[in-house]
Amino acid sequence: MKTKCMKDLEIFSALTSAEREEVGKLAIKKIYKKNEFVFREGEAADSIYLIKSGRVRVFKTSEDGKELTLDFFKSEDILGESMFFENALHTMNARALEDTFICCCTKELFSVLLQNPEASLTIIQHLVQKANNYTEHLSRIAFMDVRGRIMDLLYRLAEKYGTPTPAGSTICIDLTHQDIGSLVNASRVMVTNVLSELRKEKLVHINGHRITILNQTSAM
Repeated sequence: MKTKCMKDLEIFSALTSAEREEVGKLAIKKIYKKNEFVFREGEAADSIYLIKSGRVRVFKTSEDGKELTLDFFKSEDILGESMFFENALHTMNARALEDTFICCCTKELFSVLLQNPEASLTIIQHLVQKANNYTEHLSRIAFMDVRGRIMDLLYRLAEKYGTPTPAGSTICIDLTHQDIGSLVNASRVMVTNVLSELRKEKLVHINGHRITILNQTSAM
């Protein structure tokens, strides 16, 4: 495959052109089939993953076997930053929602790259920025009620995965009420009740597991 992998990522921007080309050569390229695991909880976190096309669902499995969705990732998103910590293990599972093309870079290659001080600083800045974004998001929703958290989630998913339609923006991910509950820390019953209210208020349209955020004109 000639698809460019890794070398154009912002975290490698401090590398020389030759170093970036080397990253591209050494990156492992793989297509994960729908429902195939990218990695599993408890496995060694020894690679960083760049999604070039497709989508990945990240989740944990409870003691009784239930899957609790944590997030969704799409093209150009990065997974596996925990590899930067010594002897780290994956604390979650990642599985392809559809056929997904992923490039990965091993810890061994990163150990070479980290000898470049500028590259090390850029990578640290990337990780700090991601952590800050996550903290900011948690702070923003900390005082929201369940309805507010669900609406915030739907708008974020629509921004990343939404497809414009005459009625509004359809989130192109199959979302169960349990998925939404896991993502907003609410019970499945509470999610069901809130979605029912939103549907009655013509704020959303629900078709199976697909949710459309309705625009004001279509809701009138």
